[in-house]
This record gives sequence, C-alpha cells and structure tokens, in this order.
Amino acid sequence: MQKLLLLLLSSLWAAPAAWACPWCRPRVRAGIYTPAYTTNVLLVLLPVAVLLALGLGLFYWDKLRPYFSPTYANR
Repeated sequence: MQKLLLLLLSSLWAAPAAWACPWCRPRVRAGIYTPAYTTNVLLVLLPVAVLLALGLGLFYWDKLRPYFSPTYANR
C-alpha cells in the first residue's frame, strides 16, 4: 500500500502542469484573466477563510466564551 501511494505521489510530481497549445494559449489566458478575475479568486478562497475562522474559533473557544456570554450569567 505504501509503495502504491509513493508511486502515485511520484507520478503526480513528475506530471507536467496543464499546458495549452501555442494557438489556444492566448484564448485560455484571455478566459482566465477577465475583469472578474479578482472576484473569482476571492470566491474560490472564501471557503478557506471560513474553514480557517471556524477552526480558530473552535481552538480558542474556551478563551472566547466569556466574551460571548451575557453578563448576568456570570453572577
């Protein structure tokens, strides 16, 4: 099993990146770098930010709990 995993990882490492042919490359780049490029990148990265915020919130929940509890509950 470890050999198979090592073989798969090495094949991914040795595989070339996605290439477009010389004739298609300008159209591919024009399709990626549109005026909506920053919006698309932010939408792709939004789940990463949400998961990071949730993870940090869970990690520090014991320290954050007093800030979110009502003041009358501490009496």
